[in-house]
Amino acid sequence: MLTLDQLIAEATALPDADKAILIDKIVESMTGQIDQDILIAGVQKAQERIAEIDSGAVQTIPGDIALAQVRQLLGK
Repeated sequence: MLTLDQLIAEATALPDADKAILIDKIVESMTGQIDQDILIAGVQKAQERIAEIDSGAVQTIPGDIALAQVRQLLGK
């Protein structure tokens, strides 16, 4: 088996088209775990935000006011 340094040396010596294929395959092999990590982080952040709202540390903005602010930012 190649060491990481050997693998890097061989991969960087590949033609660009082959590098692109290799990158795609590596990312594809990691996507499941990355998606899971992103999902877990998103759920944790949502739980933190809900706790902040429930504790009164932050207040929500009513939907009609938030929409008006967005429209103002967009110049509409």
